[in-house]
Amino acid sequence: MAFKYLIDPQYPAVDYFHIDLSINNPFWDTNDVSDIPIFEEYLAKKRIENNKFVAHGGYKEQRALYRRSARFQDGAVRDVHMGIDLWAPAGASVHAIMDGTIHSFADNDDTGNYGPTLILEHDYQDKKLYSLYGHLSKSNMQDWEVGVRFRESEQIATLGTPLENGGYSPHLHFQLMTDMQGHKGDFPGVLAEDDLQNYSGVILDPNPFIFG
Repeated sequence: MAFKYLIDPQYPAVDYFHIDLSINNPFWDTNDVSDIPIFEEYLAKKRIENNKFVAHGGYKEQRALYRRSARFQDGAVRDVHMGIDLWAPAGASVHAIMDGTIHSFADNDDTGNYGPTLILEHDYQDKKLYSLYGHLSKSNMQDWEVGVRFRESEQIATLGTPLENGGYSPHLHFQLMTDMQGHKGDFPGVLAEDDLQNYSGVILDPNPFIFG
């Protein structure tokens, strides 16, 4: 499987590098990843160190970020990130992972949520597969309609600003599911460790689909 462009095709596969936002990175012991200026400074430093531009990572990454937010403290602590994040500037184009139609969309606009979110439905290996694109621009939503078809690599949206994307440094949250479980325009993207088994086979590792 070849590399798939989810972010602006001006950034080739060789321009991607992994970034660590996990609890195992000592930098986040004393720095708040949710503080956008701090994160942007850290990201800029890592881009220079790697001589690459698009930072990515996060599937099943345990993050201190969520331990500091009341949003993720509903009973059990939810701190395991279930998608992959790709950081690029606000306004960067976002592209469909494969041929599909719009399943649903919503503006999950409370702080710490996805902001504008688009979910596509795909036919993949004789089964249904769903791709979620979060932290998008509000201006994209006027062009979305359930059932609209997109081709692989076709632009579907642009990245939103912190004021519209849930309050994060601009990035794409990308996630793959085999069953929407009744959700529309939304799907859990951060789980408690005890819930991981319940979602085994439902939320897939997106890395092989992107990087081949």
